[in-house]
Amino acid sequence: MDAIKAVTFDYFGTLVDVDAGGTAGMTEVLSRLGRDDLDAAALYQDWDMRTVQLYRSSAYRRYREVAAEALAATLAGAGAGSERLDADRLAVLTDTLLTGLVEQAPPHPEVPEILALLAARYPLMPITNMDSDLFARSRLASFFPSVTTAEMARAYKPSERIFRLALERLALAPGEVLHASLASWADIDGAKPLGMRVAWINRTQDRLGPWQPRPDHEFADLTGLREVLAF
Repeated sequence: MDAIKAVTFDYFGTLVDVDAGGTAGMTEVLSRLGRDDLDAAALYQDWDMRTVQLYRSSAYRRYREVAAEALAATLAGAGAGSERLDADRLAVLTDTLLTGLVEQAPPHPEVPEILALLAARYPLMPITNMDSDLFARSRLASFFPSVTTAEMARAYKPSERIFRLALERLALAPGEVLHASLASWADIDGAKPLGMRVAWINRTQDRLGPWQPRPDHEFADLTGLREVLAF
């Protein structure tokens, strides 16, 4: 078995609490619409589901574009007056939501220390479905000298195109890279068939579907990487 020479990550959810950031962003959207009576957390989850459905159901479009379409549908479903939103207003509200999501998503408690220790031993790279400019505004971006985004690959996880691009940029074979992720459908399903090693960071005690590939490791949080990496 090849020695691990680099570690890649899903970013939003695995390293930072994306639900907290997204809920903060949706709270601000609803405030701007004068609809503080609505449940921001529930609407964020609805928006997130619609966003994933959209980008998995069509040819590649930038995340910001997909997010705007999903936000319009979420607001319409909640009776929040989306029919009165012109394109410029929708763009502003989408930026409000995404600003909260990327800038206000706090790191999970163990993550900064683990990343600092890993960075002393391995190249580190996030592989993310986010647009490049949005990722650059996230709280942990400074830990990573490089990132591979869906915008760069023009494909969203679990497409093999984004994982192959990351491997090309690292100049490593799949078996030389350990990929750590919370999102089984996006990352286990995308990375394992290429031969990458995968650590499932199962923060929410989910169960894999019967037809999904199995990860090489499963941990409750990022500290579990100590069991398989030298740091």
